[in-house]
Amino acid sequence: MLESKVKFFKALADGTRLTILSYLLENSYCACDVTSLTDKDQTTVSKHLKVLAEAGILKYEKKGRNVIYSIKDESTRKMLLVLGIGEIKPCCESRNGSGAFSTNQDEVRN
Repeated sequence: MLESKVKFFKALADGTRLTILSYLLENSYCACDVTSLTDKDQTTVSKHLKVLAEAGILKYEKKGRNVIYSIKDESTRKMLLVLGIGEIKPCCESRNGSGAFSTNQDEVRN
């Protein structure tokens, strides 16, 4: 049980993964769409999605050639919202490629 909690919180310890989660809290996305949302290459996005899925945060479904990712369940969604993940807004023009993100109150860098 402790190991699963460690995986969960370790998965949240990355700015790119937090950005991905902020999008997925609003909608389900194809992995190919997450690439354009984060300005990261497909390999990097795939690694981040894999970490989030292995931590029990995301689920995925294959539809033809596409893999659609979404938040695992309503309980996980609520926990992420309580942790403030839903308030994270990806940086737009000032993104520096390091997975930087910002909240409504201040800017946080990975």
